[in-house]
Amino acid sequence: MNTQMVLHGVQAVVLGLSVGLILLFIRRHAPGSRLRLWVFLAGIAGAAYLVLKMFGVPGDNTFSKISLAFTVFLSANIVLKMLNLLFWDYLLKKQVEVYIPRLVIDIINGIVLAIVALAVLNGVFGVKLSGLLVTSTVLSAVIGLSLQDILGNLFAGLALQMERPYKLGEWISVGDHEGIVIQMNWRTLTIRTREGDNVTIPNATVSKDIVTNHSRPDRNHMCRVEVGISYDSRPDRVKSVIASTLERMDGVLGHPPPKVFLKQFGDFSILYEARFWTGEYHRKPELENTVRTRIWYVLRRHGMSIPFPIRDVTVREVSREEEDLVRENLRMEVVLGLRSVELFRPLSDVQMEELARNSSRLVYSPGETLVRQGDSGDSLFIITSGRVEIYVSDGSGRNTHLADLAAGDYFGEMSLLTGEPRTASVIAAVETEVIMVRKAGISSILEQEASVLEPLSAMLDRRLQELSGRIVDQKAREDKGRQPDRKEHLLGRIRDFFGIG
Repeated sequence: MNTQMVLHGVQAVVLGLSVGLILLFIRRHAPGSRLRLWVFLAGIAGAAYLVLKMFGVPGDNTFSKISLAFTVFLSANIVLKMLNLLFWDYLLKKQVEVYIPRLVIDIINGIVLAIVALAVLNGVFGVKLSGLLVTSTVLSAVIGLSLQDILGNLFAGLALQMERPYKLGEWISVGDHEGIVIQMNWRTLTIRTREGDNVTIPNATVSKDIVTNHSRPDRNHMCRVEVGISYDSRPDRVKSVIASTLERMDGVLGHPPPKVFLKQFGDFSILYEARFWTGEYHRKPELENTVRTRIWYVLRRHGMSIPFPIRDVTVREVSREEEDLVRENLRMEVVLGLRSVELFRPLSDVQMEELARNSSRLVYSPGETLVRQGDSGDSLFIITSGRVEIYVSDGSGRNTHLADLAAGDYFGEMSLLTGEPRTASVIAAVETEVIMVRKAGISSILEQEASVLEPLSAMLDRRLQELSGRIVDQKAREDKGRQPDRKEHLLGRIRDFFGIG
């Protein structure tokens, strides 16, 4: 055994130990990485080269050159990948929290490997780089002209990933396309639209177009809804009604608060613009639809109309008799609704008519709140159609569902007769029509005949007893425990509320 064989044998042992240590490092710090495959291949190439040297194969032999070239190239690739783990992934990403786009890292690695390949060609195979450079220049020009669009997308993608105007999961608009970013690569950007379609846009197009990021600087986004109101309605009242409607809607942020602007004096109406903020941009169309629907119901209840854009006007005369008949039918419907309420049984027909004149028919949209727990109130609601749900909050934001009420049911009797704050929230489950009885109607009756007070308080006491165990007025329940005669106590509260001595 000569000295050369011993030397190459030692080199083989060192190579084996090096490969083992590198594989152990990878197993501990980068499990699942493909780096183990490259280390294994480099070890085979290095071992093949040393075996050839040990058996006296000259260095200028083709197999020796190939094995050496593979060993050098694979070793350079391994060093680069280990530097990626140490520098890009550990030091910058985890320690400094600087995120370098994958495309940038791949380009740097590609350039370094190209330089190594040229050095191997020159040093191992003796290829003259001058001729290769001339040939590669011509070839590069041809390839560059053929792939100019692809290269344009490549460099545009590199620039976009460096600037990071958007990232995965953010809502953006590019030209006429809007959607959530689901993929970014070296050539294209892919977004998913609201219709569920994937739109792929070349990076070069993205870099030339205007990009709107709806998720920055934060998730809050301002929505705009326009509505035209009749010239008969005062602008300050219209703004107040619409703004108060928006303030308590789900999905509408309280800060910044909603605002309403008079935008334009149109041919048929005054155009208003409601502006409100939401943190759920993905629900924007759904939320705007809910806002428009809710505004329609609220405006109708307040006697405000949205005029028709009519060009050709057809005049139809309505006789006084027809108008009186329509008005009488509406009045009778209200009276029938009032008669269905047990609380008003002590009232005479004349008093019932007086109460009907001070009552209103209102329509609420699904999901709209009729009364809110803790709010002051002085009205009673009779459900003529639809259904409502009653909830009680425990103060921590948790709501408990108590009951459902349907056509023929009523609620709010304590607020109507005593001014008691609302003890529960009532929300329309479907489109719901109600008759709202106001304090003014009861006051008008009591001014004419105060003797009706005692029957009303007796009926209210009976009503509270019936509700016990279902929808219980907490205040009244506490009063029952403290007062020897709840009916007398209720009578006193009604007197105080209506100012009757």
